[in-house]
This record gives sequence, C-alpha cells and structure tokens, in this order.
Amino acid sequence: MYFRLRNSVEGINGYAKDPLYERLEDAGTRRIRGIAAQTLLLAFQPAHANRRKLTAWANSITLHGDRPHRRPTRRRTTKPLGNWTPKGYDTMPEETESDE
Repeated sequence: MYFRLRNSVEGINGYAKDPLYERLEDAGTRRIRGIAAQTLLLAFQPAHANRRKLTAWANSITLHGDRPHRRPTRRRTTKPLGNWTPKGYDTMPEETESDE
C-alpha cells in the first residue's frame, strides 16, 4: 500500500514541476522577498496544478446527460469452499457411539 501511495504523490509532484506550467521547483518563478510571501505563492502553485488536472479530467470524461459516466464496479470472484478440509484430514472421522 505504501508504494502505491508514494507513486501517486511522486506523480503529482512531477505534474506540478512541469516546466511549461507551474514550475514548482523553480524558485525563480516566485520573485518576491520574505518567507510568508514565498509560502503564499507556493500554496497557489499546487492549487493551480490541481485545478489544471481537474479541468483536464472534466474535459476527458464522457457525459451521459448531466452526469458523468460511472464505471461498473469490479467484483472479486471467490471460489466457494465446498467440502474443503485441512491437510491430513482427507476423510471425515467416523463417529463412535459412547456408553451412556
């Protein structure tokens, strides 16, 4: 699970560092002095990348009426256990009558 999340974060970072758009890693795009001002401008850059990504997604989906098309859920098919028994117990033990 960690590696999937890590790949997702790195993909978003690469998207935001695109030299044609936000250039997040290039401090020269934020020519202003002060940590607070740099922080504010740096906050707007990922917000713009998110908006750009959402706009691209909205333009790529196929609309059916006013609602986006929903993919069918993919259900996992599991095999029923049936007459499964643990290894070493291939046959059912016979019941013995007890003296009462």
